[in-house]
Amino acid sequence: MRLIGYIEGTNHARTFGDYLYAQGVDNQIERAQGERYEVWIVSEDKVEVGKNHLIAYQSNPTDPVYLESAEKAQEKRLKAAMEQEAYAKKVKDRDAIAPRGKGLSTGRLTLALIVICGIVFLLQELGYHRAVFQQLSISNWTPGGGSFGLVEVRNGQVWRLVTPIFMHGGILHIFFNLMWLRMLGTVIEYRQGWKWLLFIVLVTASISNIAQYYVSGPLFLGISGVVYGLLGYVWIKGKFDPFSGMFLPPGVVFMMLLWLGLGVSGFLEKGLGVGIANTAHIGGLAVGCIMGYLNTLRKR
Repeated sequence: MRLIGYIEGTNHARTFGDYLYAQGVDNQIERAQGERYEVWIVSEDKVEVGKNHLIAYQSNPTDPVYLESAEKAQEKRLKAAMEQEAYAKKVKDRDAIAPRGKGLSTGRLTLALIVICGIVFLLQELGYHRAVFQQLSISNWTPGGGSFGLVEVRNGQVWRLVTPIFMHGGILHIFFNLMWLRMLGTVIEYRQGWKWLLFIVLVTASISNIAQYYVSGPLFLGISGVVYGLLGYVWIKGKFDPFSGMFLPPGVVFMMLLWLGLGVSGFLEKGLGVGIANTAHIGGLAVGCIMGYLNTLRKR
């Protein structure tokens, strides 16, 4: 792979990358600094062709032929994906005969979090709800919004800052939380590794749980604060670092923010008859957005 030059501006980088791909020149666009991008050519025999295309593009970037390249590139990618899928269906390897984890695309840490939540929920459903809550809640002091100042945590039980995320209040509660956890957690884990995902989970869980405690007291549970943190992280990371491989469709972001708004408005509590940890949701989202932006600055 050979670096052939630089191009200024995110839109120009995307357009030129699509144009090269449409012309049969495999390439990779990497952010160098700020809005400046590196143009890499994958095959050595295409380096000179790529250089010539780069010179031509920089001399006239508004040429309509470049704007039409995005659609052609998309069609080419779709065709390649369909061909690959057709080929995969014809191939029978050892895993096709004796599949090991077939269809399991979930990241390992993400899967571990899902399993822990599932085990804790099962214990709750088997009648151990009170015992589980006493061990995993942020505090056993019930009066007021944090009026007793996290006694257990100050006495060394620091796990309580995180462990409320493993408890859930019902089947729908845990189902939707784990569905979003699987999607968002896997994206981060595969793109940036399980250690970074673990760091995000610990930070968003601690801050969102503390925020909820000091507003409403310790009677809350669920991993939704972390889920909103992961949402904010992937959303902002994809927005400010488009080549990070992280992206959320606008419809997903809108639906999650709509759900947050309905919770804050009190509509969900009245309609469902259950309490909503709105402060944890807002706190998790804010922390996730901040971490996503700071990580983008660090990468730059």
